Amino acid sequence: MTTIEHHIGAGFGDRWQALSAWFSHICAGVTWTLLWLPRFWKARSDLAGLAAMSECERRDIGLTAYDIENALTLPVERDLTQVLARLVESRRLRRET
Repeated sequence: MTTIEHHIGAGFGDRWQALSAWFSHICAGVTWTLLWLPRFWKARSDLAGLAAMSECERRDIGLTAYDIENALTLPVERDLTQVLARLVESRRLRRET
């Protein structure tokens, strides 16, 4: 028994899928770029709030003024609040061990 396979239009589906994936990547990049500035300003606002705290308040949450100064030297695309949260968590874990 012999089967006959028709490949008419098979290449179109592959091209459509590739074009769809490319368009999806472009849209994701544009979205990330457009939302970068609001994320940046929010992170800087959060950092300003931490900097405005007294040393006693910062000590209560596990930070120092030096930590905030160091966070300001990091690249702008990094979320500084997450970096500081990981720093506080690592200090807490070291104290517990």
